[in-house]
Amino acid sequence: MNELDESLELLHREARTAPADLSAARAKLLAELDAEPAVVPLRPKRLRRFALPVAAAVAGVVAVTAVVVQQRPARPVATPPAGTTTPVPTAAAPDVRLMSAVQVLTRAADLTVGAADQPVGPGQFRYVAEHTWVQRGVQTGDGTGYTYLWEQEVDRWIPADEHDVWQETRKILSTGKFLGGSVPQAQAPEPEITKTDQGQWQGRCGDFFPKSKPAKKCGDASDWDSPAFYAALPHDPAALYAKLQQLTKGRGSTPSVMFHFGIEILRAGRMPAPLRAQWYRALAKIPGITVLAAEANLDGRTGVALGLDDRHEIRQLIIDPVTGGFIGERTIAGAEPENPWIKPGTELGASAITTTVVARLGEVPPK
Repeated sequence: MNELDESLELLHREARTAPADLSAARAKLLAELDAEPAVVPLRPKRLRRFALPVAAAVAGVVAVTAVVVQQRPARPVATPPAGTTTPVPTAAAPDVRLMSAVQVLTRAADLTVGAADQPVGPGQFRYVAEHTWVQRGVQTGDGTGYTYLWEQEVDRWIPADEHDVWQETRKILSTGKFLGGSVPQAQAPEPEITKTDQGQWQGRCGDFFPKSKPAKKCGDASDWDSPAFYAALPHDPAALYAKLQQLTKGRGSTPSVMFHFGIEILRAGRMPAPLRAQWYRALAKIPGITVLAAEANLDGRTGVALGLDDRHEIRQLIIDPVTGGFIGERTIAGAEPENPWIKPGTELGASAITTTVVARLGEVPPK
């Protein structure tokens, strides 16, 4: 399964079935469990890098994020996006409440054209930090279960030469927020923290689990962790939109699938600034995207929330309207949530992304 398939496995229940090569393990597991409830990690990040428990692979996963809408004063001067050094234009930003999603994305693209990524010198590392809230829960074959929301930090250090050693650390910060269930919380024990929920891993080319299949390869143009992926992408917005259609054709190239894929690529924190500008323009061509919140605060940073309405869940992209920077993503429950115990409009999680350059492996810059 390639990176695209893994990401799309996170989108809606019908797309979250176990891979074919797990059929034997699935049969063995079901025989052992004999109708016992399965603990389900509902949203691991970029699954290919982690040896998930078989129960998790059988049960499937859900992509989730959330933000809290909050007003803040307008900023008179623009600042560069995280991880960049070239200033962006400082002209007063228009009132985003009067802008369409296409106008917001176009403006973000125009601002991003003037930015340049901070170079990663010899011995330095690009640091990508994700502060996220992820679902963990239990689902049984009869449609019952429950869901918790966990807070987690994921930090990654990427060397200037991708062939050198990378590092990723994960830390669970809290586990006790109960989103709902078919049983009361008193009868819903929190799922156990597994060895893939927190810990530290190292590997050349980001290959943290060399025994996993398929093997991770340096210079893989289908892997959005690799510079080769971005080098192979066109820079014309129309061509990028066609590429999005091609990459998602196995799932129908629907607006929701294309939008989901577009967000996941940005979430990796690896897209060069000039290409990100054209990526925004390509996303603006996806039909149905609207402005869902003009002032959305995500982990202390304010942006515009753009998204597609969906009866199951609403995925949103959060962009800083002044700098054009990618802040993070959001997903909330739609009118008909996939799990019956989740109320429509429930905030299902959060993911805020920041990037910068550090001098040493494992160095965490001050916040």
